[in-house]
Amino acid sequence: MKSPKVSVIIPVYNTEKYVEEAVRSIMSQTLKNIEIIIINDGSTDNSLSIIQDLSKEDYRIQVYNQENRGLSASRNVGIDFANGKYLYFMDSDDYLEPETLESCLLKCEENSLDFIFFDADILNKDTEFDFNINYQHKGCTNSDIIYKGIQIFSILTESGTYTPSACLNIINTEFLKSINLRFLPGIIHEDQLFTTLLYLQAERVMCIHEDFFKRRLRHDSIMTSKFSLRNMDSYFIITDKLLLYTSNHVEAQEIINKHLFKMLNAAVWLSYKISFKDRLYITKRCIKDYTKYVSGKNLVILLFKSFFKK
Repeated sequence: MKSPKVSVIIPVYNTEKYVEEAVRSIMSQTLKNIEIIIINDGSTDNSLSIIQDLSKEDYRIQVYNQENRGLSASRNVGIDFANGKYLYFMDSDDYLEPETLESCLLKCEENSLDFIFFDADILNKDTEFDFNINYQHKGCTNSDIIYKGIQIFSILTESGTYTPSACLNIINTEFLKSINLRFLPGIIHEDQLFTTLLYLQAERVMCIHEDFFKRRLRHDSIMTSKFSLRNMDSYFIITDKLLLYTSNHVEAQEIINKHLFKMLNAAVWLSYKISFKDRLYITKRCIKDYTKYVSGKNLVILLFKSFFKK
């Protein structure tokens, strides 16, 4: 097999109900010169058996097993094994439209892009989940323009349409290695850090106004799990890492400040249902380290909203 154009990296952890559909959506891509790197991250259900059966159907599938290490570590392992000119990170419970990789590859090659991003939609819209998720960028971007990363990050942040999901980007492997960017292990919401740093360091970025990615909402995912102190601690770590970056990149400080204000206020708002002890800890951390990024009103709500609702 000649060198693959795209390496598709799929971490798998206990998604036996959905993983076959997800992997088949990659197997069915109109772009055939790809490799499919599946990292089984210590699944305890039937996921491994399913992906092993799929690998027998398609020689492009490589299956790697490891003890459970989390999404970030699994994606990083996939990067280490990848041979493609471009990388794509796929989730094992979602779906990708058949023409996605070919369409993105063509535009990346024609324009020498560092990465390209596209829109998404929800697979199961008729659910009880009440998420205000916006995966649409059509109203604020021009698909014919080559943007600098910080420029398009600013546009998306200002318009409220910035989406950190790694699954919406196809990335030039050489560019990713040149900026030495990996996913940070040990946290959740890892895309918030990875994708923001990706945008900030890119020189040539374009978008495609197509809903190529189909996200599935389900009860046992990170996105729909009950908000906890671990979520908030991860946001604090992400904030510290982004502030460290901007300390050496003055040109990014203004837009990162705006981004952090939106991100941390949203996270604090979601924290009101956790224990009072944990809310008190979050309030103290915000007052001590992040007063610039969290409004006083939100901190009052964090501490007392549960009392107001009684």
